[in-house]
Amino acid sequence: MMDFNLIVPHRLLDTIQSTAFDGQKEAGAWTLFRVAHVDCDPVTGRATRRYILNKVVPLMQTDVVSSSEKHLTVKTGSFVKVLGQAQLDELVPGFLHGHPSGYAAFSSRDDQNEAALSRAHRNKSGPGRAFVSLLALPSGRLLARVWTDPDTSYPATVTITGHRLRKCFVHEDDILETQALDRQTRVFGPGFNAQLQSLKVLIVGAGGTGSPLSVMLARSGVQSPVILDPDVIEETNLHRLYGATVKDIGSPKATVLAAHLNGFGLDTNALGIQGNLLDVAHRDLLKSADVIFCCTDDHASRLLLNRFAYFYELPVIDIGLAIERGEVDVKDMTGRVTRLGPGSPCLLCRNIVDPRRAREEELRAKDPEAYAFQVNEGYILGGGDPEPAFISMTTSVATLAMEELLQLMTGFRGDGGVVTQRLRRFQVPEDRRTGAKTDPDCPICSEIECWGLGDVTPFLDRVS
Repeated sequence: MMDFNLIVPHRLLDTIQSTAFDGQKEAGAWTLFRVAHVDCDPVTGRATRRYILNKVVPLMQTDVVSSSEKHLTVKTGSFVKVLGQAQLDELVPGFLHGHPSGYAAFSSRDDQNEAALSRAHRNKSGPGRAFVSLLALPSGRLLARVWTDPDTSYPATVTITGHRLRKCFVHEDDILETQALDRQTRVFGPGFNAQLQSLKVLIVGAGGTGSPLSVMLARSGVQSPVILDPDVIEETNLHRLYGATVKDIGSPKATVLAAHLNGFGLDTNALGIQGNLLDVAHRDLLKSADVIFCCTDDHASRLLLNRFAYFYELPVIDIGLAIERGEVDVKDMTGRVTRLGPGSPCLLCRNIVDPRRAREEELRAKDPEAYAFQVNEGYILGGGDPEPAFISMTTSVATLAMEELLQLMTGFRGDGGVVTQRLRRFQVPEDRRTGAKTDPDCPICSEIECWGLGDVTPFLDRVS
């Protein structure tokens, strides 16, 4: 059993709507997708194929045989050129069209036309090649299916990412509102709870920011949060970990926190995993998520997630807290939430991550003996003293991150509320929106060719 999902960048929505409709007639476009292979989704236990929309190629008038408000027939001959480009660039081809009437299903005519396109794809490219069909409705809803051969297609969910985060369900009319979350419906309207409950959320780090954030996510309705953290509970971090007690000292942070969430009685099925994000065994955790919260203070994990957000077109919300002490009192207390993804400056351009420290941390995780040798030889300076922290501030920054997720989902702050970084200065107190310029030479956020690149070898085009 395999699940299918399309990732559609928000920046392409206008192009989709403009090419899918010709007034009251159906229109369309060829589409090209990158691929993300998930061998085992940690939530469902099933394999998943995610197709990342890379390009929309509008149909030429000469490509159309006939069209009306209820059908669109195209020439398979024009499809051959698209198949050539797909083979050359290792992309998956697809077809987009609209239903101006608002009919929210693929029609029998759609079945015939798309089966013919899938057959043309097989004849040119060989068997076992996927073909993606995308259907646009005037309401903005998107439906999708994946053809694995000319006789077989499977429904696919659609995840819209970027400045907005929204899921288009296969059977949207069957979704029922949860009475237990009625107060949230009164704030954000019908459909919000279903969106939140369906999200696959990965929280990297179960410490001072990750633990309160996980509690908020579970209590607001996220049903299957996945929590990843390599560390255990200690006496020195117990005071700021939600859900942990003295009896838990020595136990993995992630599993203790997951058990705490599952004990709420809210149908939460949290999964806690003790592990390091840099381990290749955890790549399916990344690629199966709809949104990732980076709640860790190490540079190596941040650098990997920084790159991931652009390669896979999936939002990463990075959380940080910096407290600087002077000789007598606190000089600065600043919480930070940064949203990463195509169109926004990355952590490197913001000078938030240090590549040198990231390399040292990665070496410590992969080869502790080599790391200890380099420390002794003076190649690595310092031992990474613990950062100062206080529970009210770590919780406040977690709340900022939760509100950033709400902004992505609902736009409750309005169009002016779409910013990529927020700072909270606790000693002033004030909140700031901070701008940043993308470095034109940045190999991540300036390199449009890597946006939505999906699976490549080596992973994220990183060379160890």
